Amino acid sequence: MLWLWLFLVALGAGITGTAPAFADATPPTPSDSAGTGLFSLDTDREAMAPLDGKWRFHPGDDPRWAAPDFDDSTWKLLDSSSPWSEQGYPAMGGYAWYRFRVVLPPGEKQYAIGLSAIMTGFQIFEDGNLIGSIGAIQPAVLPATDFNFHAFPLPPGHPNQARTVVIALRVWHAPVWASYEGGGPQQGGHVAGLANRVAAEARHAFGLHKLIFVDLYAYSIAAAMIAITIFGLFLFRPKETEYLWFAVVLLAQASDAALNILHEIYWILPIPVFDLLDAICIAVAQIGLMFFLTRVMRLPRNLLWKALVAFAVLSPIFVTLYVPGWISVPASAILTVLFVLPSSLWMLAVLVRNAIRGELTARLLLLPVFAFEGLYVADNVVVALYQSGVHINPQLFESAWITAPFSVHPNVLANLIFLLAMLGFLIRRFTIAHLREERLEGTLEAARQVQRLLVPESTPAIPGFRVECVYRPADLVGGDFFQIVPLPDGELFLVVGDVAGKGLPAAMMVSMVLGSLRSEMAYSTNPAILLAAMNEQLVGRTLSALTTCLCATISPSGRMQIATAGHMAPYCNGVELELPGALPLGMISGAGYDLTEFQLNPDDRLVFLSDGVPEAGSKNGRMLGFDGTLALSSKPAQEIARTAIELGQEDDITVVTVELCPCPQGPALTVASES
Repeated sequence: MLWLWLFLVALGAGITGTAPAFADATPPTPSDSAGTGLFSLDTDREAMAPLDGKWRFHPGDDPRWAAPDFDDSTWKLLDSSSPWSEQGYPAMGGYAWYRFRVVLPPGEKQYAIGLSAIMTGFQIFEDGNLIGSIGAIQPAVLPATDFNFHAFPLPPGHPNQARTVVIALRVWHAPVWASYEGGGPQQGGHVAGLANRVAAEARHAFGLHKLIFVDLYAYSIAAAMIAITIFGLFLFRPKETEYLWFAVVLLAQASDAALNILHEIYWILPIPVFDLLDAICIAVAQIGLMFFLTRVMRLPRNLLWKALVAFAVLSPIFVTLYVPGWISVPASAILTVLFVLPSSLWMLAVLVRNAIRGELTARLLLLPVFAFEGLYVADNVVVALYQSGVHINPQLFESAWITAPFSVHPNVLANLIFLLAMLGFLIRRFTIAHLREERLEGTLEAARQVQRLLVPESTPAIPGFRVECVYRPADLVGGDFFQIVPLPDGELFLVVGDVAGKGLPAAMMVSMVLGSLRSEMAYSTNPAILLAAMNEQLVGRTLSALTTCLCATISPSGRMQIATAGHMAPYCNGVELELPGALPLGMISGAGYDLTEFQLNPDDRLVFLSDGVPEAGSKNGRMLGFDGTLALSSKPAQEIARTAIELGQEDDITVVTVELCPCPQGPALTVASES
């Protein structure tokens, strides 16, 4: 029986268009080698035979070609490790058939056929019976394919004799790609053997294929994690939009890398769908980078810039126009590149120009942006030329440049250069901004110390008066100010004012106003005269900031003289005092201010406020307003300020209350006006 089997194997190997048969894989019995420690490569090996070689080939489609008794002796012989376009059938799309024969050893073991990548898709028949299919095997709007290694189980053999099976492949190659991609087998590595060994070979091939793209997988994860971190920086610093745009660029890159992994390893999406999603990711990254550069280099978003962004937005539209046959695949690729190319050239031109001018930002960004943009343009131009029929290697910029210890593709290498350089740039930028903020905080702290000297933190004890003051700036320093000054004749001199705005500019203006106040008080404490003199000093020096001010002198007997420069009137015993209107300080030269006189009674209570109290906003968007302020005016100063802050402080808050201590009963409240 053994010599008969060997004869059939030799006969099968000699048949034209037949792949080599494989040896029997009968496991050794304990009496053979298992118990002796002796292993034989002749008897202990499992059956496996390569199917690389010549297969019978015929273009067209006929179901009869799957039959085992069909005579294929007139068919041509093609190498099973390369497409038919390289073997006399250039630019051929549509259907074609392959046939070959395999001799199976006797026995009832399970055998299988393992086939490498075949484009676009195929069906496999064993002795006329369909045993599997991969990819698209008929015309489709969105043709799909699968370039992985696949195993197809064969029916069990005869228990006592070898048998020859006829394998027929019905291959469909989408004509849309036929002009530049050949149909049929794309590479060698086809095998036949025991089903478990072929399945192991399929797992091995799949693992090896995944290993080739481990760099893409790693970069996808790294880019996504860094993008999320950078976006977190943007949430903490929303005014610095460069973090937002860089996060958009990285997320687009990470999405594109993940998309390529799905395409190259799992072949989940039809190629046109992949092309469209890939083009969208590239366009988003391109637009994000343009926004990033205009932000960090402070470039104008002029009409040219907007046109380039619009071109990039439109670029994905052209990538799939070949599907309905409106344009060819090369034309589709070239149009897509041409709509992205202007923005790439603009970014490189701007960086080169500014780098030549000595701008450090441009010099730091030139290399990473060139790596990011240059490789994309070069790769797509090469692919478009190849698709147009130019003899050029389409894998020139897509095959791995580094292969040990694992593969690194040029696009991943360029993205890594881009990522590391941009991270260095952003870290440098963040550090400079942090140092600038520290210096600003030091400046603000110095301003706060100065303002502490100008705006009293405690109220001096003045006989005949009970005074309470609360000052709550909206920022570290504020634009409100007040002064409580005892005069030599026992009178109380009070100033309350407000500079429009908050922060350091307002605090600097406060210093100027109080400086002019101190200098003019040496000549007069009459409120109207004092405000007029201060106005003349501040004309042309207010930096367009409105400065309101109110001055008042109050004697222990209750006589109060008051003048206002646009500041809100005080409240007396819950009633707003009526004061004539006036312009804020520093607006025009020669402005006059009216002096108004009141007579207060013992226990009368005055409340002086800044506009931060009525402008306090609640969580539902309503302001406290003047009616609410009037209702609060009878409360202590601390309670008024606390209520305004709890409602929602929008501006600096100042509250000064003055109570006239009991003394012999004077006349009722009277009002007199003096210019």
